[in-house]
Amino acid sequence: MFSQETKQLVYEAQNGCCKEPNCIEPIHSFHHKLHDTDYNRRRFPLLIDSPINCCGLCEKGHRTQQHLFRITDGEAEVYEEFLRELLEN
Repeated sequence: MFSQETKQLVYEAQNGCCKEPNCIEPIHSFHHKLHDTDYNRRRFPLLIDSPINCCGLCEKGHRTQQHLFRITDGEAEVYEEFLRELLEN
């Protein structure tokens, strides 16, 4: 579950609009790009609820277009390492 702070950051980054290309509908919900599962939480603990893994979608976009924003395990590994390095510095 995304924190209110993460939702606010994503909302501001997307100017309150759906992430779907050419959509100007307001954000209705926040979606995990990498599925929010126990397995992924264990494997990518820093990424799973971070702004990098979040996108805001309108109601229609969440029902029909969420697959457009999925990230691969390889991408998730890179993001997790990036976040780990940020914490160390």
